[in-house]
Amino acid sequence: MSKNSITAWLVWSLGASFFFCEYFIRVSTGVMVPELMQAFHTNAAELGVLSSCFYLSYVGMQLPVGLLVDKFGPKLLLAANALLCGLACVIFSMAQNLWMAEIGRFIMGFSASFAFVGTLKLAADWFSPSRFGLIAGLTQSLGMLGAAVGEAPMAIAIGLLGWRYTMGVCGVIFVVLAIAIVTLIKHKAP
Repeated sequence: MSKNSITAWLVWSLGASFFFCEYFIRVSTGVMVPELMQAFHTNAAELGVLSSCFYLSYVGMQLPVGLLVDKFGPKLLLAANALLCGLACVIFSMAQNLWMAEIGRFIMGFSASFAFVGTLKLAADWFSPSRFGLIAGLTQSLGMLGAAVGEAPMAIAIGLLGWRYTMGVCGVIFVVLAIAIVTLIKHKAP
């Protein structure tokens, strides 16, 4: 494997890690239903609104994200939004009322919307066109893996640490990922 090939896989893995982690937090509210209902003194309908805040912003950003990634490139957008996603996790973890938790989830969805499209742009920039289908499939598989394995570890962490601390740790992971993206991804592929 050539040095350029190793670099391409490293670059892709950073974007794919963002997508994996964002899927992990995307499904997180499903694991913490009792804790959230108790913390915010809420019912199932209001908790559904809280959970949907992620998807409202995520879906709304799909077209703009594609345009932004094409215009500005994936590196800084992935890094900035991984950082923003980390901040949103911290906001969510510190929320003392439902509306603040909804703002945290809304920002999570907004920032997470850059993960998949940004990673696909990295794949297009760093791999030959003949590999794009494989890389896109691997990226999607990692996201689904984040959803599949995210629930059990999240439930264990919440049981051990509580939902607030667990979401704070998720925030730190996103910040570390943002730093890695800025540090390790070159602006342009060779």
